[in-house]
Amino acid sequence: MPIAHLEESDEMRSRESIHREFVARFHFGERVGPASEQELDAVETALDTKLPHAYRQFMTRHGAVYTPDILHQIVNRNLDHHDIKNIEEPSEAIKGTKAYWSGGMPDDVIGVASDCMGNAIGFRRQSAPSDDSPVWFFDHEFVEVYETASSFDALLIWYLDNL
Repeated sequence: MPIAHLEESDEMRSRESIHREFVARFHFGERVGPASEQELDAVETALDTKLPHAYRQFMTRHGAVYTPDILHQIVNRNLDHHDIKNIEEPSEAIKGTKAYWSGGMPDDVIGVASDCMGNAIGFRRQSAPSDDSPVWFFDHEFVEVYETASSFDALLIWYLDNL
C-alpha cells in the first residue's frame, strides 16, 4: 500500500482548512465537541509520549470524528487503501492503545484512530513534541505495523484528494 505524502500544492493549503474540510466532508452524526488540552495531556501522560501538534490542533478544534462512509467510497473507487472509521476521543485512545498493546501491537506505537476492521491508526511514541509525525497502521490480524502516511495532515489530504 503506498504511503501518503504531502505534495508541493498541499503545502499551500492551511492545516486548519485541511482539518475543517476533512470533518465537513466525512464526519457523520452528532459531534462530540473539541478535546481539551488537559485531555490530550492525559493521553501523553498515560501513554508516555508527546503528541504531534497537527493532531493536537485537529483534536482541540474538531474533536473525535466518525467517518463510516470513507470505506464505501474506497470500495466504490476500487482503491488499495485502508479506511479510517473513527478518530477517537482521548480517553478511548488511551484504552484502545493499551488493548492493542496486549494484542501484539508494539508498545512504541499509540493508536488514536481505527478502521472498520478494528485496526489501529496512530503514531510512534516520541519523547519530544513535533509539528507532525508519520502515521502508522497496526493490522491486528497479521500483527504487523507499517507506515501509511508521512504525516497526520498527509493522511487526511489523501482522503480529501482521492474520495
